[in-house]
Amino acid sequence: MNELVLVVALLSTESSYKSEIERLSTGVEDTIQFSIGPSGRWRIRTYAIDHDIHIHSIDSETVDYAFAEGHIDKHYDEILKKRYTLKFIDPNDSEDVSRVLQAAGLRGKLEVASAGFAFYNPDSQEYKTQSEPE
Repeated sequence: MNELVLVVALLSTESSYKSEIERLSTGVEDTIQFSIGPSGRWRIRTYAIDHDIHIHSIDSETVDYAFAEGHIDKHYDEILKKRYTLKFIDPNDSEDVSRVLQAAGLRGKLEVASAGFAFYNPDSQEYKTQSEPE
């Protein structure tokens, strides 16, 4: 079974962690995401200005999509633009991915990392870790 649940929150901000900048988004938004699948649970944060990404593996089996939705609502409520809970039968199947993203009205793409997590890339640009959270 390859099922994956991805909880994606588009935020009303665009920011740069390393430059300590946060402002209202004028284009691509920052995201907070939870990837929950057979390879584990992950928290992903993207920063739109410099396409920075922070990825954290979560050891707890209690983290499910309901936990992720609650966490996002609690901690990001003031800057939450829209939250999606996406369920993929197989995140490696391009038809399944297209169907799920189109049904949600999302224009970016799903990226599946070799480590097993997936994340929604809102502008289909290259995201890479450029800073370390304190």
